[in-house]
Amino acid sequence: MEASTTFRYEKYSFRVITPLLALMTFVFLVYAQYIVASITFILGTLLAFSYQGVIIDPEQQRYLKYDRFLNIKIGGWKTLSTPSYVTVVRINLSSRRSAPSPIVAPQDKKGVRAFKVNLVVDSDERYISICRGSLEKMTSEALRLGKHLQIRVLDYTTHDKKWIL
Repeated sequence: MEASTTFRYEKYSFRVITPLLALMTFVFLVYAQYIVASITFILGTLLAFSYQGVIIDPEQQRYLKYDRFLNIKIGGWKTLSTPSYVTVVRINLSSRRSAPSPIVAPQDKKGVRAFKVNLVVDSDERYISICRGSLEKMTSEALRLGKHLQIRVLDYTTHDKKWIL
């Protein structure tokens, strides 16, 4: 088990395949395919309780980005380069074409905005993405991470970039 000096962040992750597996289970039950229905039900149940998270261990200079299904974590520890600072950045979700997003089109036609916390490191990787969400939650997570690692926090959400820690 990790010591209390580690930083942890975990968030529920909705998987689009979960309702699809529920529908498949129903279809298999209608056609009396009980074995296949039970397999799809078990897979759907596992994916319904899905979480994504990150654990940062500054003492051992490593971090773990993982997906957790019930109590099973999938992911491996990676070496953590020297952290420089933490940033809170604004991202425009409507410009993300590589990831599916169940977002209703915004009324103002400017796009849906979310905010992301990045840990900037001194390596070729440049930054490690920690979490994504609303401005208030991401600001508090960035401040918590900055205090934990004893580094500065940069608010990069507006045109006036400023240090908030």
